[in-house]
Amino acid sequence: MSRMGWERIDEQEIQEREDYSIRARLYFLRAVILIVISLLLYRVYWLQQTRGQELQALAQENQFAILKTDAPRGVIFDRNGEPLAVNLPSFNVTITPAFLPRDPAERQAVFERLSLLTGVPVTNTVQQQALIQSADPALVNTYARLAQIYNAPIEDTLDQAGVVEKLPDSIEAIVQEHSFAQYVPAVITSGIPITLAYRIEQESIFLPGVRVIPEPIRYYPSGEYTSHIIGYMGPIPNENWITVLGYERDDRVGWAGLESSMELELAGIKGERQIEQDWTGREVRQIGLAREPVAGLNLHLTLDLELQKQVFEIVDKWLEARRNTPNIDDITGERTLPEVEQAAVVVLNPNTGEILAMVSYPTFDNNRFSTEVPVDYYLSLARNDYTPLVNHAISGTYPPGSTFKLVPAAAALQEGIISASRFLFDPGQIEIPNRFAPNDPGRAQTFVCWKRDGHGFMNMVLAIANSCDVYFYKISGGFDQDGEFVEGLTVDRIERYARQFGFGRVQGIELPLEAAGNLPTRAWKAQTRGEPWSTGDDYNLGIGQGFLTATPLQVAQMAAVVANGGFLYRPRIIHHMTDEDGNVVIVDENSQIVARAHLGPNGTTVLLDAEGNPLNDPTINVEFDENGNYIFQPEVIDSVDVDRQFLETVAEGMRLVTQEGGTAATYVEWLDEYGIPSAGKTGTAEFCDNIAIERGWCRFEKTAIQPTHAWYVGYAPFDNPEIVVVAFVFNGGEGSQWAAPIVRDVMAAYFQVAEFAPQPEPETTEPTPPSSTQPPPETTP
Repeated sequence: MSRMGWERIDEQEIQEREDYSIRARLYFLRAVILIVISLLLYRVYWLQQTRGQELQALAQENQFAILKTDAPRGVIFDRNGEPLAVNLPSFNVTITPAFLPRDPAERQAVFERLSLLTGVPVTNTVQQQALIQSADPALVNTYARLAQIYNAPIEDTLDQAGVVEKLPDSIEAIVQEHSFAQYVPAVITSGIPITLAYRIEQESIFLPGVRVIPEPIRYYPSGEYTSHIIGYMGPIPNENWITVLGYERDDRVGWAGLESSMELELAGIKGERQIEQDWTGREVRQIGLAREPVAGLNLHLTLDLELQKQVFEIVDKWLEARRNTPNIDDITGERTLPEVEQAAVVVLNPNTGEILAMVSYPTFDNNRFSTEVPVDYYLSLARNDYTPLVNHAISGTYPPGSTFKLVPAAAALQEGIISASRFLFDPGQIEIPNRFAPNDPGRAQTFVCWKRDGHGFMNMVLAIANSCDVYFYKISGGFDQDGEFVEGLTVDRIERYARQFGFGRVQGIELPLEAAGNLPTRAWKAQTRGEPWSTGDDYNLGIGQGFLTATPLQVAQMAAVVANGGFLYRPRIIHHMTDEDGNVVIVDENSQIVARAHLGPNGTTVLLDAEGNPLNDPTINVEFDENGNYIFQPEVIDSVDVDRQFLETVAEGMRLVTQEGGTAATYVEWLDEYGIPSAGKTGTAEFCDNIAIERGWCRFEKTAIQPTHAWYVGYAPFDNPEIVVVAFVFNGGEGSQWAAPIVRDVMAAYFQVAEFAPQPEPETTEPTPPSSTQPPPETTP
């Protein structure tokens, strides 16, 4: 057969062609791989050169961790060693998700047993859905749509709206919520009894992943008696606590009272230990030595807990009496029971500034905040018009009324405005011409005395004793009529002396949110009101009204200045601080320890620095008595530019306030019969605030009608003062009728006289056993 026309195909050539194609592809693939590897190597090189140190640090950070151990929080005591804030052991039941059984049946068995022990449900999905289905469908649908719009959980939205109550978290929900951190214990329930804690620990061998972790909780034995002073704790308020102060996210810190203002002293220093961990976060080993935690400092207060409780009960008693005493309208004769829900009392030592008792009413139970901030309870307090969370003794500001008359009295004597013996006439009211239109009687201002028919002729002592408004109008604003001329202090001099007595300034008590009050000046009125200071403002200021406001603490301090002869001491609630070894500790303004001190064996003071080394610093004055008790060191923050003889004149007027004919003797029997003479000053302030306006207590007609609020401040004994007591009752009425009795009872409680005198224990006699020689009792057949 002919093969013409056919091309001969060499199989070897075909194979060679195919091999060449494959080799070309392999070369290309090798080139791509080489390029990729080169790029990767270059990337590694670039990372090492540019970010090597940073990445190495991150790797070490992932490999090594610092674990912190909480320090015991400092304890708070009263002046007699009674505990006011302590740490109680508490136990949390936790589950570590990584250690739970992998088998679903075994895991379910662990959950069911734990639920039986703790009462926490395994799951509540069915029950929650049943509640939702039983609620109003329209409301459920409305809020469910809102939750979807704002990407919020439906159950939380319905609960916050009050449509469907959200059931407590179940065990499954808690484990699921913490599944991202497999080796971090998730708290199932907290605050379980110690007996249950022991039982769960005993069964933990059969409950893998379940552990009981002890965690101290803060407990306040005195509760609502001292809640405004001690305060309470809560979670970290913001990120600054973590980034700046070094706290951890789950720490609890002081939110109010001393727990807040002394947080750095009470918290102590956390312990630390460095560990190596694997990629799951589980500890592999400890590196180096651990640093033990340093306990927080203990606070020893100037407060007397027993007196504090008595003062609280006294306030509560007199407020209840006031609520049950009707007011009578002067025009209509209508009788209405007053709403009296706010008061404050301060008891202090005028010679040192020590606060012996401080009551703010209404109060609250700070033990409710021990483990969490209960939302409903907190909101009920925050929305209360009478602000029970506020310490009104130091943060509430009110016109001091006639109690303030002590300041212009001392100032007028010192400035030579008037002599103590000069008499001024009180006709019941005076008219002051307008300085811009002195000849226009229609623009004159009338200033009336509380005693409308007048007191007649008054000198300084009698004017204080009778609280004569017209007398203080004249020495404060001036008077030039009917042949009687008084220059007048005016606001400039009143402001200067009032500041020396403690008004218009923060005096530095260790509690937070101390208010300065308002001590008005010409510049203040121009800046805040856009008006010039008027003559009438001088007259109102002279009797403690107008723009002047003060705290009860400031009014007490004013009386203390008179009682001690002219010195304004810094008010103190902390007597001293001690460390865990009992050393008295001195800290600086940054809460850093600068010295520790204790009584040495030879009776001398041993002074050490923060590290325990001997310290020789003459500026640090620490003294102990023979029993090793720290001697309180008072601090003078100001002294008044008033001669002692003038202060004694003011004091004599205050003494007559409590005597027959004085403004405080009408409703109160003072303690003179027990050998405890006292001095004081009544006050009845008239002002409107938001509470009064909302309740319609204020009428702004031709003559403004405003509610009256009761004041009284006094000290005892008169010759050798030991205590100053101030009482303020919001909407209480006359100070002589409702504030003075509180002060009298507080003084009686302090001195333990009258109804507060210790009662002798009844004598108990053992019954005499019948003698064997005595005849048996007769019996009736």
